[in-house]
Amino acid sequence: MLIGKALSQTLYCVTRAEGEEYDVGCFANCGGVTKIGPVQGVVVKPVYMLCACLVFAFLPAAAQNSATVKQAESACGSFQQNFRVSTSGKQPVVDPVGVGTARIYMIEVFENPTYKIGRGPTIRIGMDGRWVGADHRDSYLVFPVDMGEHHLCINWQSKFKTLSGLISLVNFTAEPGHAYYFRARITARNTSVGAPWYTLDLEPVNSDEAKLLLAQRLQGTSTTEK
Repeated sequence: MLIGKALSQTLYCVTRAEGEEYDVGCFANCGGVTKIGPVQGVVVKPVYMLCACLVFAFLPAAAQNSATVKQAESACGSFQQNFRVSTSGKQPVVDPVGVGTARIYMIEVFENPTYKIGRGPTIRIGMDGRWVGADHRDSYLVFPVDMGEHHLCINWQSKFKTLSGLISLVNFTAEPGHAYYFRARITARNTSVGAPWYTLDLEPVNSDEAKLLLAQRLQGTSTTEK
């Protein structure tokens, strides 16, 4: 019987029961133990792990996936750039959008904040390949936008890789005289072992709901950390 264990996108290791035969046409390192081939009709001891040649079949797909991810992430800025966010302490005022201009409101919503993470999540906000600022916990950021199609990116700014790897993307077309409202939603979800896992979602919201969310939050000002 074959027992499979995935070690990465490009490597697959199999273990066979004693007495079975194998046919492998490559050599690789599985679990720190190197086995070579091709070998046919050889009895395998149960302690050996062999690398199937699926590694070569996976390489083109993995390269394509990597290129697709990088292309999608091009809406973001440099992941080495960090922000510090402060709030004004004043309730927001939603001003009318001027003629020939457009505006974006990015509203951070931290749902189920039962599990404290330092001072709360800081979410970087990117557009068309650069960061425009950040939100922190339950604040919002407002910034102007040129007419035409744009690509938005949000990313959890964190020293923990499981959190800093969370990215959400959306595209839209800005028209003059319009305001566009987006919600950066962080959701903490319970698990059977007690520790939470998180999701990060970027989604448009209608103007009525946006005004309610804005009334419950303070406007943030973000500066780049040195």
